[in-house]
Amino acid sequence: MSILSPRLTSTTLSLLTLAASTLLLMPSAQAELIIHTSKDNSGRTQMVVNQDKQKELPPAQLGITPSRVDETVSLTQNKNTAGLNQSLTLYNYGNKPKKIRLNLVDLDTATGKPIEPNENTLKPWTLINPTEFSIAPGGYQTVRMAIRLPMQFAKGSHKAMLSIEQQVDNALTYDADGKGVTVEIGSRYGMPIIMNIE
Repeated sequence: MSILSPRLTSTTLSLLTLAASTLLLMPSAQAELIIHTSKDNSGRTQMVVNQDKQKELPPAQLGITPSRVDETVSLTQNKNTAGLNQSLTLYNYGNKPKKIRLNLVDLDTATGKPIEPNENTLKPWTLINPTEFSIAPGGYQTVRMAIRLPMQFAKGSHKAMLSIEQQVDNALTYDADGKGVTVEIGSRYGMPIIMNIE
């Protein structure tokens, strides 16, 4: 078990939050990062970050199916236009409710970096329902996504990412004795969306 001894400060928490956010931007992030602190017999603060002996990723806490959307559509020939309507299901494999917020982010097709929405990107033409919800432990939520492209929409490959953000209402939980605190940091997942318009 890795144990750090410095006092828990707002700067330390900020650095940990930044590090966790960076790690959890991966499309297949597995679990929330939970940091627990307490005082030892000498009064020093101990902060448990992870277990060095852990050989595998922790069990998945949030699942989504499908894991990506990749469709080829012809608007002018009315080919595979059903692919513009998608049904997604999110599953809570954890033992606590998960508060979720969804947001579509347009991506540059060459670099994969986020770009501002415009008339030639997917976000302005996409409806997602619902965008905010809570999933009970062991439960699931179905989400509908409909992309309503105009006939003159630019041909070619268009990319976006569905940002799935788990929000944490009470990031700090104090022990009954008031000497320890558990810090829970929310996670963020990304589901790729690719629409090839012919």
